[in-house]
Amino acid sequence: MASDSAISLGAKQTDGYELILDRAETLFREQGYNQVSMRDIATATGMRQASLYYHFASKEQLFVAVREKIFEHHRNGLEQSLAEAGEDLRSQLQGAAAWFLSQPPIKFLSMLQSDMPALSPDAQQHLFEVATENVFNPIQQIFIIAQADQQIRPLCPDLLAGFFLSLVESIHQFQNIPTKCQDSSGAVMAEQMISVLLQGVQNGVPQPLEIFGG
Repeated sequence: MASDSAISLGAKQTDGYELILDRAETLFREQGYNQVSMRDIATATGMRQASLYYHFASKEQLFVAVREKIFEHHRNGLEQSLAEAGEDLRSQLQGAAAWFLSQPPIKFLSMLQSDMPALSPDAQQHLFEVATENVFNPIQQIFIIAQADQQIRPLCPDLLAGFFLSLVESIHQFQNIPTKCQDSSGAVMAEQMISVLLQGVQNGVPQPLEIFGG
């Protein structure tokens, strides 16, 4: 049986690991990968840089761990939200949008444009696979099921998932911009964007079964 001192040491090491991930996540989200140094993270955690390197061999390894944690967190949250939503396409998209809007933005665009090019090819490929598995695939599956149920006409599920995620990500930005809309809350904006996705913007458009047809 492990001694009390060994258990205490293990708990402290685990706490330190999680603290590093939490502080690094905030810094990377606010400033981007290139602008954050290990010294910045050490300062934010109140640790020495040597303590960071005990857990992570490099800033890249730490960034990858942070992103893995974020994507896995989204996978768990999406699974619960989609399980609690209705089975029709609109309800599933509303459930997914509600989940994403309850969380800090993922900032896919800045990650692809600024963060990923600074990483090694192996790290880029790994993060792409983790993001696909944990975020894109659950949304893609919504559209695959809707197509199988003939709620929508066949289109590339990857395209539809990417379009939906882009719309939801943009809501985080639009919420900070003054508008003349009567209600510009995230929930209302998400509902309007989903309506545009499903029904277009013209009056008298077909029902969702036909909306993606040419």
